[in-house]
Amino acid sequence: MIFGKGYRVRETELAQRLAAHARIYALDRSDTVTQPRPTPGDKLRLRLELARTPFRVLADEPLTRFQMPVASGIGPWSTTVAAEWNERRLRKTLNRFDCNTVYLSTPFFFLPSVHRDYKLHFDVIDNFHDHWENTRVGRARREFHAEQIRRADTVSASSLQLCDYVQRLAGRQAVYVPNGAPLAEMRNVPRQEVAGIRQRFGIGERYVFGFIGNHTQDYYGMERIVRAFVLAHKKRPELALLIVGPGGDSALRYCDGEPDGVFVAGSVSPTSVAAYFHACDAGVHPYDLRPQTHDAMALNVIEFSAAGKPVLSNPFKEFQRLALPNVRFTESDSIVDWAAALTNHDSFREFDKSALDQGIARFDWNLSAEKLGATMGLTSAQTPEPEALSTRVLDVVQFERKPVVDYHSIEKLFQTLRRKMLPLADIRTEVCPHVSRALIPRWRNLRWAKRVASHVNHITGDVHYLALALNGKRTILTVHDCVALRNSRGLKRTVLKKLYFDWPVMRADVVTTISQATKDELIRVTGCNADKIRVIPDCVSEVFEHIAREFNSKPTVLLIGTLPHKNIERTLDALKGISCHLHIIGRLSDSQRRALSEFDYVNEYDLTSAQMAQAYRDCDIVSFASLYEGFGMPILEAQATGRVVLTSNLSSMPEVAGRGACLVDPNDTGSIRAGFQRIIADAAYRAELIELGKQNVALYSAERVAKMYADIYRELA
Repeated sequence: MIFGKGYRVRETELAQRLAAHARIYALDRSDTVTQPRPTPGDKLRLRLELARTPFRVLADEPLTRFQMPVASGIGPWSTTVAAEWNERRLRKTLNRFDCNTVYLSTPFFFLPSVHRDYKLHFDVIDNFHDHWENTRVGRARREFHAEQIRRADTVSASSLQLCDYVQRLAGRQAVYVPNGAPLAEMRNVPRQEVAGIRQRFGIGERYVFGFIGNHTQDYYGMERIVRAFVLAHKKRPELALLIVGPGGDSALRYCDGEPDGVFVAGSVSPTSVAAYFHACDAGVHPYDLRPQTHDAMALNVIEFSAAGKPVLSNPFKEFQRLALPNVRFTESDSIVDWAAALTNHDSFREFDKSALDQGIARFDWNLSAEKLGATMGLTSAQTPEPEALSTRVLDVVQFERKPVVDYHSIEKLFQTLRRKMLPLADIRTEVCPHVSRALIPRWRNLRWAKRVASHVNHITGDVHYLALALNGKRTILTVHDCVALRNSRGLKRTVLKKLYFDWPVMRADVVTTISQATKDELIRVTGCNADKIRVIPDCVSEVFEHIAREFNSKPTVLLIGTLPHKNIERTLDALKGISCHLHIIGRLSDSQRRALSEFDYVNEYDLTSAQMAQAYRDCDIVSFASLYEGFGMPILEAQATGRVVLTSNLSSMPEVAGRGACLVDPNDTGSIRAGFQRIIADAAYRAELIELGKQNVALYSAERVAKMYADIYRELA
């Protein structure tokens, strides 16, 4: 017996194939509500209709499709009552059909009896209750789902992430039965059918990205991909975007009056959809980054892969773990990062096709049906072994501040680290809903943090006060610097000190700082025991590659940051009379623009990681003569790129730079000037600094830093 016929592609595909081995009875879903986002009234009508539905057989071949009364609860207590009522109705149906095996998929409210005369298989298709907040209702729903899994005779899951989810939620191992595609049909599409599609839409020789789906939900990311495409198309007019699926016409309203290159096919028949995958040059998977999409095995990625196409995707955990050679990931789910990736599509067009054939071979509906049938005992094949218990830390939340213009270094750092921590820990990212600029927004953030907290909680920086809402015994607080106290006085400083440093440091179980200098300052500020604070440095992103460059007679000097403590005015004084070109990253004040009037310079801000990497490659010297830093990431980024660095001899900067930088006194214009003059005049000195910098940056690899954080997670879990 299969529950959920007509509800998901997976259930339908598996049921049709299992019908060759057993008599399949499929419970039909009601068609009362068809829109993607039903109103409360729609949901109530659906519940009433489900409960009043009489038992009836709808069709008998190749599956026996039927309907029966189904109750749907509203709260924790009524959900359990409804589930038990459904189980009694199920028993009657089983006797009527002389059926002894039940297949149950994730969200159906059905709780099997502990003592029963039928076999139950639970197929976990998504983490349906995992996104519920840490409230009474949310905890009750998760416990209900866990009890469903515990009572099942056998359990399978459609992704590696969901296998870990089953382990975390219910302490059980699941058989990995992945989603698939009809591989043979996907690979054998007539060329004339593919050519006909491109001809019909007038695509010609354009490079076509395909957005193909069988539903249109908000979280599918249609707005994201269309708006990103419009930006990319301005730079690369040879690009095209083909949208296939219901609701495709809505894409045109996201074009901002510039629909050139956007083609909408709408819904297509199942028999012809394979040709649309082949008609595209690459696929896109812009779904929102959320727990369900992180853990799901998305069909369109598998189908594009089966067609031998490259795929550009948001950085989803499941596909990062699978490491298919044709799947490339954007830096984030932002429209800007997507536009940059689309523009730079040449970077992911090539991949190892033989490796893809090997990697995609297991994602075949026929193989998945065979594996499921053996797991349920429907065939004589040997029962497959469940996935081994995961050694990852499975319940971690990283808290991030709400994004603010020009402040994104912490977010980029932990974005890099999460990718490296994927084999070590399963991390959910929660972003504060409010900017921390007043008392009420901070209070709202505290209430929110308590609702979304997990087993292990890590405050990644800036929003230290969130520790007050979390379980201190399993909370990690990362402090990047104490600059907020340096820039405040009087009552404001007292409040900031208590709210951001004294109380959070006292509350957290483990405090990490990104440098020894920051640790020493934090101890002076809070009086915290030194043993509670651990130094875990920042890491350098892999986007920064060592590329040699011939030093110019008129060197390009890259200055990072324009805030007061970045010391740009004194650096400009030191550079007067030195022939150079300046490239300044950061928003300039009026006084800074006046100081730059006699210099040859360009100014940029809000750059992507790729654009920042290019700025480093295009320069000869990186100047970072800051007055104060908690760490000093530009030093490492410059060393990783193979550029000579001039930086300060105070705060954390000598610690971070090692021996691979020219150290100067940032308070002395003469010292800064002498440093520039020596770098420009002495080629051997430059070569020595670049080589020492290359050796130094190896100590700050993302893998090493990720393991240091993961070890703390494991310790607290």
